[in-house]
Amino acid sequence: MQLVPDRVQGGATRSIRVRAFCPVPQGGTEYRATARSDAFTGVVTLTQPPPASPAATSDPVTTEAPSPEVRGFALVDEDTTPGRYEVDVKCEGTNDTGTTTLTVTARPRATATETRVVPTRAPRAGGGGTAAGAAEDDSPGIPVGVTVAVVLAALGGGVAVARRSSGKR
Repeated sequence: MQLVPDRVQGGATRSIRVRAFCPVPQGGTEYRATARSDAFTGVVTLTQPPPASPAATSDPVTTEAPSPEVRGFALVDEDTTPGRYEVDVKCEGTNDTGTTTLTVTARPRATATETRVVPTRAPRAGGGGTAAGAAEDDSPGIPVGVTVAVVLAALGGGVAVARRSSGKR
């Protein structure tokens, strides 16, 4: 029997490929097995792989006996505590059994120096008054009202100077 991988890190749900080699039961070519472990989220049914296509073999005339391989995928729960776990496989039809070991390692601990920076607002992207948050603009500068007053005063002063110079001629 084989587990791929046979060592996983805890802290996240992991998928393990389980392969076993069960003898072909008498009276049929279809066979299955079950795999059990305290590390798995449940019982895993192992089945035959699909047959190879004739195009994949080099000699289509030769017919080989089916491989006694059965396989499936098991899930190791993220809450599984670190340690060594037995994985038991039982072949249906022949009641043959096998055992192997799965090792779950501890997840790495975060160090105190690691910090996560989370933005609190969108970046300043321009766009004038259409940008998000433009009404809350806290940048230093001349307020719009003061700018308008200065422009109007300059225009008014220019008009007064123009009248005065046209009246002296």
